[in-house]
Amino acid sequence: MLHPGQSGAIHGGRAFEALGDRFQSLERQDEIISADVLDAWFDPSPRVLERLREFLPFLLRTSPPIEARGLMSAISEARGIPEDCILTGGGSSDLIFQCLPRLPLESAMLIDPVYGEYRHLLHCVLGVPLTAFPLHKEECFRIDTDGFIAAVNSSRPSLVAVVNPNNPTGALWSHAEAIRFLDAIPPATQVLVDEAYIDYTGPGQSLEQEACARPNLIVLKSMSKVYALSGLRVGYLVAQPVTVRGLARWTPPWSVSLPAQVAAIEALADPDYYQQKYSETHVLRHRLAADLARLPGVKVYPSTTNALLLELECSAGQTADRLRASNVFVRNCDSMSEHFHDRFLRIAVKQEIQNQRLAATLQTLSVCANT
Repeated sequence: MLHPGQSGAIHGGRAFEALGDRFQSLERQDEIISADVLDAWFDPSPRVLERLREFLPFLLRTSPPIEARGLMSAISEARGIPEDCILTGGGSSDLIFQCLPRLPLESAMLIDPVYGEYRHLLHCVLGVPLTAFPLHKEECFRIDTDGFIAAVNSSRPSLVAVVNPNNPTGALWSHAEAIRFLDAIPPATQVLVDEAYIDYTGPGQSLEQEACARPNLIVLKSMSKVYALSGLRVGYLVAQPVTVRGLARWTPPWSVSLPAQVAAIEALADPDYYQQKYSETHVLRHRLAADLARLPGVKVYPSTTNALLLELECSAGQTADRLRASNVFVRNCDSMSEHFHDRFLRIAVKQEIQNQRLAATLQTLSVCANT
């Protein structure tokens, strides 16, 4: 499902239509609600900002360490993972494109709905036959672990890819259920778990340490969304050392910029700041969900992340278009599942005043009042 002339997966970020493709109207940022991408509503840690401001000219003109060894060391210390289990990259999407083409893929299974880059790369680019494991709205799009195990054991795909918590649904697959799944499927099936939003769900949910011990598990981590570093593009994956060494051969030098490496190291050193912001995110999400649930023709699904999935009784595409005319940008989710049928929107949690404006704009439009 591509826009005319588009060669890649569909993403959000249409707010730059208002800011200008050459960024000539950045001063308008406060007029625009960019809720169609899941960037953090909060700023990076003050430690990050102070360090970048102090050394910005140097950081901009200087080539970074080729392999980001200092960043790997900081990740290892913060996450309790051996350094030889870590591979850094310019964000999780960069690592997806580095990693998946290097795996032995004859077939793959994706949960449905899911982040569209996986379907695009596996099917449209690599030509891998795909099987979908459907998630059902009647179950709030949660993964049925027993059904998932049965599906994998029946079709035996080369790869299973899961986003957890899922995007666009925000539903969490618990650590205990994920372990039960990993223990029950064929060892030859490679499992990639994308944990871009896992930090919002609290401690003890990540499979990072499991990935160091299981030959068939790769865990992908973005530092963009949960550390408010989306503009810098930095992420990493965790796997057994032999897997990391094999993938590292295909990693270009200087794949993580110097400002990104410095910012990520400082962010990892300030966990208390980010934990406070995650707690505030949950409060903001609950308030926004309550406001949206009061609107006619709108159903809000439970979420554990910085986003909400809405089901409408009217056209999601038309609703997104009408909101865009008011400089409110939300995501039509059709490209994330063939079963959404122009009825689902994903909305990022923003600051309180922006959330209130978003809900008020939807109410003013009375988008589904007459359906």
